[in-house]
Amino acid sequence: MTLDWQSLYASVLPFIPAEIAADLTLIGTFLVSLCAVIARFWPKPAKGSKWLTIYCLVNRIGMNSRHAVNLNND
Repeated sequence: MTLDWQSLYASVLPFIPAEIAADLTLIGTFLVSLCAVIARFWPKPAKGSKWLTIYCLVNRIGMNSRHAVNLNND
C-alpha cells in the first residue's frame, strides 16, 4: 500500500481550522526548503560519525534522494 500524502492531507484538512492549516503548511514548506538548502551544501560525514543520522534525516526531509550529486549511497 502506498501512502498518498495529498489525499491524506485533503481528508484531514476539513477537521483543522483554516488559520492553523495555513500555518502548518507554511512551516512544513519552510522546513522542506531549509533542509534542501542545507543538504545542498553539507558534505556527507564519515561512516560512524554522530552526524550521519542527522545528515540522513536532513536529506530525507529535504527530498535530496535519488538524483542528488552530493548524496553517496554506500
